[in-house]
Amino acid sequence: MESSLYDEYVRIEDTHWWFRGRRKIIATVLRPYLRPPARIIDVGSGGGAVAQALMEFGSVTACDIDVRCAASVARRPGMKFAYGTAEAIPFADGSFDLVTAFDVLEHLDDDVRALREMARVVRPAGLIAVTVPAYGWMWGRQDEISHHRRRYTGRSLRQAITVAGLNPRRLTAFNTILFPGIAALRITRRLAGRLAGGRQTSDPAGLRSDFSVTKPGPLNDLLAATFSAEAAVLGVVDLPIGVSFLAIAEHPAS
Repeated sequence: MESSLYDEYVRIEDTHWWFRGRRKIIATVLRPYLRPPARIIDVGSGGGAVAQALMEFGSVTACDIDVRCAASVARRPGMKFAYGTAEAIPFADGSFDLVTAFDVLEHLDDDVRALREMARVVRPAGLIAVTVPAYGWMWGRQDEISHHRRRYTGRSLRQAITVAGLNPRRLTAFNTILFPGIAALRITRRLAGRLAGGRQTSDPAGLRSDFSVTKPGPLNDLLAATFSAEAAVLGVVDLPIGVSFLAIAEHPAS
């Protein structure tokens, strides 16, 4: 991810509608699977907003490679921080009951390697939870500036999980209500780029994140409430289509 955008994400992750809605959905989907107090590590934690939400389930370690994340996490009471990556988590085998990596796998050259490393540090019968962006045809500017390697289908995510030696427990799409509008925006931008001859800025500083479009205020709150409303549905059933996928997998018991 571009360095300037990383700073932006750490700054807005407590307040932006997308981060707010995603946190509520993650907590809702995880709640039936966890018995507090659980030992949790959030890999690729960013500034720690999701890790803070996970504290309802037990003790949480935020894990990231960026010093800016450590500074942000330090401002969150009761949370620990560890420097590390999804491919090299700095803990012993079986250290955690739950390992999470939210919107991390798509950044990695080898997502299966990362899943195997997460499996290493979770206890037997422990859980791994991940979110990833959905559908290659949704590829757009945000993927480019975020340095994504891929977007997923439900099948490709399930395959990565099983190849890593994990047992899928749940796999659902989410961000479904807003999906038509987001998909239309992605397609419109792609067509506009083709009509313009595929011209793009070569200056990373000139790239504008989608997160910059919505500022704090009534629209941001409305979008957060709309996105968060899916949590009630996801507490009962899986959704067939959405902007992202959420999967929960189990480490096989020895």
